[in-house]
Amino acid sequence: MASTEQPEPPTQSGLPPGDEAARPREALVATAVKFLQNPKVRESPLATRKVFLRKKGLTDEEVDLAIQRSGSTEEVLPLSPVGLPHPPYATHLTPAPPTGYRWRDYGALTIIMVGIAFGFHQLYKKYILPLIMGSREDKKHLQRMESNIAAMSGTLTQT
Repeated sequence: MASTEQPEPPTQSGLPPGDEAARPREALVATAVKFLQNPKVRESPLATRKVFLRKKGLTDEEVDLAIQRSGSTEEVLPLSPVGLPHPPYATHLTPAPPTGYRWRDYGALTIIMVGIAFGFHQLYKKYILPLIMGSREDKKHLQRMESNIAAMSGTLTQT
C-alpha cells in the first residue's frame, strides 16, 4: 500500500494552485483500487476499508472514487452460506494430492537413510574399529619387527 508521504503528481502549468489540491491523486487512487479488489480485503466491512484508506493519506473524495472504481459493495461477502459448514463447491476446487508423490517421498527418504547408514558404517570400519581393536597393519608391522629383532639377536649371539 502507498505510504502517507507520497509525492504529488506533477502539476499542470494551466491550473491555479488551489485546483491542484482538489484534483484526486491518481497514483494513490489506483493503488487503493488494487487494494480494494483483493479478495481478502473484500471480506472486511466497507467502513474498515474506508478507515484504512484514510489512514494511508487519501481524502474522502479519493476514497469514494477508489471504492467506485473497484466495484466494492456495501455488504461484506460471506465466506460460506449460513447453515452450511462448507461451501458446496469447495470439494471441486481442491484436487486430492496424487498418491505417487507419497511413494516417491518414501523412496527418497529410504535412499537418504541407506546412504547415511552406509556412511556411518564406513566411518566406523575405517576409523573407529582400528582405534578400538588395533590395526591389522600395526600387527603385521609388530610381527616383522619381532622377527627382525629375533634374527638380530640370533646373529648377535653367534658373533
